[in-house]
Amino acid sequence: MIDEKLIDKAKKKSSLLEHIDSSWREFVERLKEGTFLVPFKGEYSSLVKGSSLFIEGYSGLLLIDRLCFKGKMYLVNTPIRYYPFKIYGSYDATGSFMEFAAEPEIGFHYLGLSGEYHSICTGDIEYINPESLGLLKEACQKIVKSFRVINLESIGTVLLPDRYLKLKAILENKEEEKQKKLSKLIKENLVTEII
Repeated sequence: MIDEKLIDKAKKKSSLLEHIDSSWREFVERLKEGTFLVPFKGEYSSLVKGSSLFIEGYSGLLLIDRLCFKGKMYLVNTPIRYYPFKIYGSYDATGSFMEFAAEPEIGFHYLGLSGEYHSICTGDIEYINPESLGLLKEACQKIVKSFRVINLESIGTVLLPDRYLKLKAILENKEEEKQKKLSKLIKENLVTEII
């Protein structure tokens, strides 16, 4: 009963104040949509692509100079070198780690497309969830070391620069058997078995 009396006595809200309140709420919601929670403190390079925050964990030389197949190791006669090669940890808007990505995409350990890029297959690499810059850099060091070796038995996507045309043509051919690829690599003098 008292509530009804108070409601009757209450003044009607100003439509101008309602409009301002509504606009302010919309503005705050739009700000929240474009906001990323930073996963950890520190000084580091990062960039936002789509709905992901990419934090640089490695920037340096990419060297690919070995190939392995069925337990045997081979030297790549003209090693693949690229500088600067960068590996990023990808984090969602809440600051949670999702995956690793590289720029440019070069090497043999990539999975399918994840948005605009291929995510890196970490396979047997053991790492702690990168919840700090130190852990991210440590994991990226392990990844760049693993990129040094081409595992001919890997199911990952092969991505090579155009200046390594012969090697690229043989390794990117998904229709050819792996043993035949190795034979071609040896015949073309692109790899040499390490004894």
